[in-house]
Amino acid sequence: MQGDLGSYDYVQRVYNQNMRLAAYKLPPTAQDGTVTFFDDGLITLTMTIAQGRVTKITIITTNPRSSAYMQVFEGFEFGFNAVSTWIQNYEETTAAHGPSQGVVKGILADYNTTADNVLTVSLTRVSGKAEE
Repeated sequence: MQGDLGSYDYVQRVYNQNMRLAAYKLPPTAQDGTVTFFDDGLITLTMTIAQGRVTKITIITTNPRSSAYMQVFEGFEFGFNAVSTWIQNYEETTAAHGPSQGVVKGILADYNTTADNVLTVSLTRVSGKAEE
């Protein structure tokens, strides 16, 4: 599928390889649709999946400076081998409490932090294709 982040199998594999916290690991399979994998009051993780392909990942956290949030985001960042400028976008949104965007390896990280310090970041593909 054009414009996706990869098959769910690929996404969960590369994420789980970089996730040390058992509570935040992804299950081996997922259904199509908008799926919430965890929602524990600190972090909500949802994915939009179509025909077994992940088209969007959304992470919402009530504590953007928490170690758990950092590890969840980095699970995708390192998993997609997209370590680069997203840290600048993260710092910008959490400091200014507003939107910030950055593209690394064709993946857009779209950040927004509210005045109440709730951070939402969505990952979508804007160019290229998943490595798989």
